[in-house]
Amino acid sequence: MVKSIYTPLSGALAQEKVLEILANNLANMNTTGFKGDQVTFKLLEAEPNKNYHDPLPPANYKISLDDVMPLHGNENAYVGVSGVSRDLSQGPAVQTNNPLDLMIESDGYFQIQTPEGTRYTRNGSFSLSSDGALMTKAGHPVLGEKGDIFVRSGAFQVNHLGEIYQDGELIDRLSIYKFDKDESLERVGDNYFFFGGDPSEAKRIAMPSVSQGSLEGSNVNAIKNLTAMILTHRSYEAYQKAISNYDQMMEKSSNTIGEVRA
Repeated sequence: MVKSIYTPLSGALAQEKVLEILANNLANMNTTGFKGDQVTFKLLEAEPNKNYHDPLPPANYKISLDDVMPLHGNENAYVGVSGVSRDLSQGPAVQTNNPLDLMIESDGYFQIQTPEGTRYTRNGSFSLSSDGALMTKAGHPVLGEKGDIFVRSGAFQVNHLGEIYQDGELIDRLSIYKFDKDESLERVGDNYFFFGGDPSEAKRIAMPSVSQGSLEGSNVNAIKNLTAMILTHRSYEAYQKAISNYDQMMEKSSNTIGEVRA
């Protein structure tokens, strides 16, 4: 009975993680370039042998192991969170007609230089510093193949390959990277990602697809996430009820078993 309560408890803990992810998705519905997350589950299988000493079962047992295990009480299986995966689907294009707004229409991330090191983002909402450097809204330089990108205050054009022209002259090209394993990108705030994997897995895209005057909207589907949140909350409540029922049964059993009747 004691072990049985951990089955609904594991389910409730897993649903808590789902609620956390869904809440973060909905909070970033209007965040430029945001990619939603989703939780995957796994079955934590029973480990009926772990509390026995060799030999299993003890040598003086004249029955098979299959006969003993159901009595051991460790045959319950639990659910756990396998991981959190990122939805990499393209977000909707938002036309702004602002030349400082850039959108990647394919795979890849803009490369950004921050005081903490190189970071990556899908958010192409940029601005110009007082000295003409292309910056993120957080004030960090956008990197090109030559380093920081400097444009004068006049008009400039960015073609679909990420090449930056001003007065008909090529001044730089955006550094846009893709990764062999996107799960190695870690969210670090300001809509940035930190890549902590093998450097060989980070590759500059030779033929990106960039659109000037547009931004990529969040790919979070509000209706889908709200529906999932309602279902998850109901599942969580069901697990809570199961835990409460087990608790009441254990309380009643312990009180009744120890009762002495005349």
